[in-house]
Amino acid sequence: MEQSFIRKYGLIIALGILGAISFSLLYDDVSPRASIDLRHTRDEIMTLARQYLLGLRYDLKDYQQDAWLAFDGNTHLYLQSKGGVKEANAIIRADSLSTHSWEVSWYDRKVPRSQAVESYTTWLTPAGRILGFNHVINDSAAKVSLTGEGALTKAAAFLAQQGMNLSMYRLKTSQQTLQPNRMDHRFVWEKIDTTMRDEIWLRIQGDEVGGFRSDLTPTGKFQQQYSQTNTTATFLVTGSFAAVFLLFFFIVVLFLKKYHEGEVGTKTGLMVFIGLLSVAILSVVNQYSTLGSSAQFGDLNKFNVRIVIFVFNIFIVQVFLSVMVFAAWSVGESSSRSQWPAKIAAVDSMLFRRFFTLDVGESLVRGYAWGLTLIGGYALLLYWLIQTFDLRVYVQETRGVPESYLTGFHPVLEAIWGAVFAEIVFRLFFTSYLKEKAKKTWIGVLVSTGVWMLPAFTMWDMPFGYLSFEYTFVALAVWGLILSWLFLRYDLLTAITANFVIIALNVAIPIFSSTGAEFHTSMWIFVGCMIVPILLAIGGLMRRERFEFTPQTLPSHILRITQRERMAKELEIARKVQMSLLPKMNPIVDGYDIAGICIPAQEVGGDYYDFVNLGGKRIGIAIGDVSGKGVPAAIYMTLTKGILQSHAEENISPKRVLSKVNSLMYRTIDRNSFVSMFYAILDLEERKIRFSRAGQCPVILAQRSGEQGSFLTPKGMALGLEMGKIFDSVLEEQELNLQRGEVLVFYTDGFTEAMNPSREEFGEQRLVDAIARHRNKSARDIIQNICSEVQDYIAERPQHDDMTMVVVKVG
Repeated sequence: MEQSFIRKYGLIIALGILGAISFSLLYDDVSPRASIDLRHTRDEIMTLARQYLLGLRYDLKDYQQDAWLAFDGNTHLYLQSKGGVKEANAIIRADSLSTHSWEVSWYDRKVPRSQAVESYTTWLTPAGRILGFNHVINDSAAKVSLTGEGALTKAAAFLAQQGMNLSMYRLKTSQQTLQPNRMDHRFVWEKIDTTMRDEIWLRIQGDEVGGFRSDLTPTGKFQQQYSQTNTTATFLVTGSFAAVFLLFFFIVVLFLKKYHEGEVGTKTGLMVFIGLLSVAILSVVNQYSTLGSSAQFGDLNKFNVRIVIFVFNIFIVQVFLSVMVFAAWSVGESSSRSQWPAKIAAVDSMLFRRFFTLDVGESLVRGYAWGLTLIGGYALLLYWLIQTFDLRVYVQETRGVPESYLTGFHPVLEAIWGAVFAEIVFRLFFTSYLKEKAKKTWIGVLVSTGVWMLPAFTMWDMPFGYLSFEYTFVALAVWGLILSWLFLRYDLLTAITANFVIIALNVAIPIFSSTGAEFHTSMWIFVGCMIVPILLAIGGLMRRERFEFTPQTLPSHILRITQRERMAKELEIARKVQMSLLPKMNPIVDGYDIAGICIPAQEVGGDYYDFVNLGGKRIGIAIGDVSGKGVPAAIYMTLTKGILQSHAEENISPKRVLSKVNSLMYRTIDRNSFVSMFYAILDLEERKIRFSRAGQCPVILAQRSGEQGSFLTPKGMALGLEMGKIFDSVLEEQELNLQRGEVLVFYTDGFTEAMNPSREEFGEQRLVDAIARHRNKSARDIIQNICSEVQDYIAERPQHDDMTMVVVKVG
């Protein structure tokens, strides 16, 4: 067993270990998120902010307090342009600049925003250094006013107390605002000799300092380029949301269609829905403190805005996305079970709480190994691109790691949701469904990858960050193709697990780069969570049991799918048998060109044609159409063939042959069924043809060029409707002398009754005209061209009846 395991997984596990080493060594060189050094938890930051404001003698007793971390991707990009990602990370972690910042706010949760008497905001670095504060009071609040010079003196003294040396700055602007009951002042200083806009603003309201902030902003051409890039990104994000919205309707409508047709079930889909929604709820609750941090809804205060966003997120957004995954799973499951059931065996095992199976174990091992290999390999590639082409990596947010209540669990919850959503919607649904429809796997892969690229801007976390747009789109396409390959090469759980590892490690980078004691604990919690699937894998590999449904656990819809697929295979076998009963080759005779074709509308059909060697240079030609379609019609067709061949050689009269066939068919066939047939005997030497018609379409005779085609319509009734007396009295036999260049076309009504999208039939006249256009071609080419014209006529409408044709061209 050990040798088998090493032989099977040794190489990919070794690559995974190398990938993990590469990630751990290079994430600081390629990810801007590594610039975050959280030395304090959110609660500790709020305590530091409170102590600072209390030191300024503010009363915060009745105020609600919130805190969230703002990631300064703009400044990080600028610093990258000077020294690369790693250098930018080191500068920001050193806490010498005003970049990433905690925003701590206080407000009265009991009153609307417009009625708030005052509010407070404090900004701190991740290390806990104060960057500034803001105390907002009503414009009508009464205060003692200061002169401009007095306000400037007070401002300089206050900043000196904050440890800010204004000798390195120059006064840029000085502004006075007359309020109803006081005079306010606002001063802005800018740093001398700097390539960035390093400014300090301070506001005095009346005779007190109302706030100050140290700001660092890139300037010049860089800022202009960043603004343009940010505008483009906004359009892409908007397009991403729109794409998800459209995908939702496409997937759900397709699910409803298939559900009403009985092709999909809901049991396992509901399991996926409940599981994914539960993970989403846990993740949102874990990030509750960040909800609505910078949002405003009318006159609602932040407390109520947070409640509104929480309710909207859970009951609208997450339910919306979970329903999308439910529908995608249901349709994708149905398609997968009919084509490659092994692709979802491991997921089935987990859904039915069989966690320690070989299916699960192998998928988890492969997924972890490939996930580590891919993220480590991408880190190495990105490192080379940064060093060689001076690429810059952009990150806009921290994905909620600093603010989450259970920090160590947060990347895991994010990764579970993101991986399950992406792999079920884009890999399982699109790849399986399009393979089923197009019959080509590569079409499903390309379409699923193309469709995934735009939603991935918002629904997936690009490893380490976004590059310039052209590189980002290429990277997303490659990631989509790789994840599709994992699904095709292995199974769904392997792809989910690999994606899970990639997302989890990427989101967890701020945990790895932080030095705060609490975040060391969070790191070990995260590592412990990541080990749990490995333990499941070990258990499954040791037990060596494959997952199989039992009669008690087999869901009804899976039973229906299984039965449907078994029937489809049986029908395919029946179709092959039926087609083998038709002539395997066309007769080759001097002076005549003969060809035939049968195109069933379903897996098996009721149309039939045959060539019977009667000896004496005579050939029997039969074409028939059994009433109905499908298996019953095919059975009667097979019966008709046997009866005809057993009596054709005994008689040289088509009428007598059909009379014999009718007598036997009447005793055998169901009273609600019948068979129409045109039977002719071609005399090769005499160049004559004798024929009788038992209710079948007439034969079209296309005469020499320039003459109108005619129909051969001897009287007769269908086989199996009457015992024989009436049948014999009605049935006629006719004879025709054949001339060089004439074309005889035997056909069934599948050709003339073929309908276009307007439900107009192809008709006999179009068939006659088509024969006239192609009469100078070979018999085989005549058939092929007529079939092409009929197909062009019906366009996208499905073939509703069997189509059979025999062409005899007189040489």
